Amino acid sequence: MQQAHFQTYGGGVPAGSHSAPVGRKKAWTFIQEKMSYDTFFTMKRLIERSRRPDEVLRWLTQNPAKISHNHYPVALQRIGQLLQGSHASQTARDMKTSGAASSSDGRQILEQQDFQTLCLAIVQDCAKFDNFSIVNCLYAVATLGLPGDSQVVQVLEAESKSRLDQFNQKDLSMVFSSIMKLHPLTQHPLTEACLSGLERNLERECHPQTLFLLLSYYKFKWRALQDPPDSAGGDATCTSTQSPELLTINRKILRLVKHILASVPAVRDQELILLDEMLAACVSEASNKSLESIFSSQIFYQNRQERFISSLAGELPRKLDVITPFTVALIAKYVARHRLRETRLLDAIADFVVKRAEALDSKVIQKLVFPFSRMSYHPANHKQFFSRLEEVVDLKALSSPLATVNILMSLFQLGHVPGPVLPRVFCPTFISNVTNSPYALIARRYLSLLDAAVSLEYPEYTGPRLHDDHKVVMFDHILTADEINRKYSYKGLVSEALRQLLGEQNFMQDQILEPGYHTDFLLMLDGSGRVLPLHRCSTLPKPPDDIISITSDFQNFDPFSSLEDGGGVESFSQGPPRSGIDGGPLVFGPYYATPSEFYSGLVKENSMESQDSSLSSTTSENHSSSAPAGPSEPAPQESLLQFSINNILEDEGAEPRPSAPGAAEQLELDSRPSDSRHIRRVVLSVNDKWHYCHNSDVLVGSRAMRDRHLRLLGYLILQLPYQDLEKLNGIEEVKMYLQQKILDIPS
Repeated sequence: MQQAHFQTYGGGVPAGSHSAPVGRKKAWTFIQEKMSYDTFFTMKRLIERSRRPDEVLRWLTQNPAKISHNHYPVALQRIGQLLQGSHASQTARDMKTSGAASSSDGRQILEQQDFQTLCLAIVQDCAKFDNFSIVNCLYAVATLGLPGDSQVVQVLEAESKSRLDQFNQKDLSMVFSSIMKLHPLTQHPLTEACLSGLERNLERECHPQTLFLLLSYYKFKWRALQDPPDSAGGDATCTSTQSPELLTINRKILRLVKHILASVPAVRDQELILLDEMLAACVSEASNKSLESIFSSQIFYQNRQERFISSLAGELPRKLDVITPFTVALIAKYVARHRLRETRLLDAIADFVVKRAEALDSKVIQKLVFPFSRMSYHPANHKQFFSRLEEVVDLKALSSPLATVNILMSLFQLGHVPGPVLPRVFCPTFISNVTNSPYALIARRYLSLLDAAVSLEYPEYTGPRLHDDHKVVMFDHILTADEINRKYSYKGLVSEALRQLLGEQNFMQDQILEPGYHTDFLLMLDGSGRVLPLHRCSTLPKPPDDIISITSDFQNFDPFSSLEDGGGVESFSQGPPRSGIDGGPLVFGPYYATPSEFYSGLVKENSMESQDSSLSSTTSENHSSSAPAGPSEPAPQESLLQFSINNILEDEGAEPRPSAPGAAEQLELDSRPSDSRHIRRVVLSVNDKWHYCHNSDVLVGSRAMRDRHLRLLGYLILQLPYQDLEKLNGIEEVKMYLQQKILDIPS
């Protein structure tokens, strides 16, 4: 019965007919079979438009005289697409039971009599197929998940092996992919036969699936060549014990990885993991040219490859003599972007700088130094490292002024004050060179921050300083990393918790404090631990003579203008805070927005957790010209903000006292208890994941320097790490957490 059914199933193939020559490109065989053009493509369209697998089989069985060999791969592929779509839809409906139901439906289709007859027809007429039908039928049965020992698979594999020398690059790619699916993690004879053809023309292969399947096969062979201790997790990058076969496979892996990074436009997460593992395996064979190619790849640059960087850290010291400064700069840029605090790698870069500093351009040196400040890491040879950098800055200060400023900024972030070279940077010649350059605004921002850092961390310095006419506000906007990752931040949650806990009048958000540091939240506490309300005046009172602010943005608000008469908010156990003066709502200046308004208009963007610079800010060209100065304090138009850190720090005692914009020093507290005279300014710092080095509790350099300077100005920094916040469930737990944090502040 089955045989009779089969004879009518293949009725479209007349006896004695021959397929198209196998050496040619794909050609439809309906011409040799005396089948009309319309008949062939009508059946092909009907098969491709079928909505159920049984409908595909019904078109084949009910129209035997209109079926050609070339309809077989079309039918198999359509069945596979329908089964895959059915599995996806059932998964969406029921995550618990859909997998079993989908696999059951697939088995039912594969076990149907019509499908078995289709497979038998392929087995009987396989020798008559052209190359296109052979390759696509093999690929389709592999996609359907037929077992590798089934008859139709074995026949198609045998026919493919006999025609390998006739296959083109695409055919070889499809056969290799099919065998890898049918026989995973095995060295199949057909796989090895396809491998030689693929390796000869590897640079012509552009299909991502084939490339990653080939990389998976290399991974299988690489693991088979490892010694048991190494395969269990040891370091396999040591070249002293590698066999010739392992060296060969490492070179093949390196060649393939370089080709993937250069030709594949996008990769998935599991493919990134495979790339990372294989890069780590072949790092010992990577030359300077290979490393340059890898680190120049956009796919590699955008994704964090930790295993490869860890393996490179062990290999880089042995390669420093043959690696160019450009390649080392690419490596430094990569680890800084992804905040990879790999100390061995950073120590190797420091050795490179110490050995070759004199021959390096200052623009290259700034790139090599940046990851140290980014990760707040002092290399093992930090004394030689810092001394060498000071020599280079002193020698090459005018060759690239912006690079010189960046190097000094990195040194200050590391807590090292380069005292001997400061006169070179603040001298009139250098300042004139910078202010007349195309990058004058960014250079003036950094110079202003350097001048403030000198006042705070190097008060004994008596050399030239930055003139007030050149000082500008450093960070008048939120930093780029915080702006892009805003939707991933815990800042909105903390803002809402503070609003419910304290009331909007008792804290400030997103304030810029002199000398230009952006803060998350600002509180004021008296000596008894009460949170004091912050009143915002509609007009800015005249500041003291020693603190001058002329930015238009600063004319509309004053973080510490005055306190409400009558004391602050009682402790948490004594009831909710009062809403404002006389119980009425507080009037805020145009600069301030409530947390709900602030977060409601945010634009969602793609996450870019890793940033090229931890000090970059979103600055428009409009800021190159100043805002109009107030009538009481005229100022030059080039300046955005003028301040004097020395005056801020002046006090009758040696210890610096806190200061902030506005009339904070004119608080009238005589009518309050004596302990309320001791006002403490508290900065709540929400430290999100991108504020730390990757997988570390070390803050990035810019964040650490900001906290250090604010402490020197008298502010109390209350850290809110994301590790604590991510453990909290709901707003109530966040409120309890913040309440305890504030109560724990020492009096």
